[in-house]
Amino acid sequence: MRKALMNAAVIGTLVLGGAADAHGQEATEMFVPIGQSPGLSGKVTVIGTIDAVDAGNRTITIAGGSATSRAEVTDRTDVWLDRSKLRLPNQKGTFADLKRGLVVEVKYEDDARRGMGPARWIKVQPTAP
Repeated sequence: MRKALMNAAVIGTLVLGGAADAHGQEATEMFVPIGQSPGLSGKVTVIGTIDAVDAGNRTITIAGGSATSRAEVTDRTDVWLDRSKLRLPNQKGTFADLKRGLVVEVKYEDDARRGMGPARWIKVQPTAP
């Protein structure tokens, strides 16, 4: 019985610890430069250049490598300005900051639908402050 309780405690700690790490990364993600998110960048995110912006449908088209991706910007989508190359602190952005020709990294709400669908967050690299 005691061994079973100890095993349950260890499993609970591992599960909760993993959830805390995921929540911690989500809370600090806006401060991580494009392409440097541990375990995410290039694996479950799309990195490329904004090829088109459709304000009416609130979508962007991203050209990256040999593929073209599309992301829907919803009310739940966080837009962050990655100003690290300008040596300035990152800050929150809006749909209006998503302009053709800018470098972006997109994390989709559904990792299985990488390359299409609603975005969870979008980091965009502005060219001027």
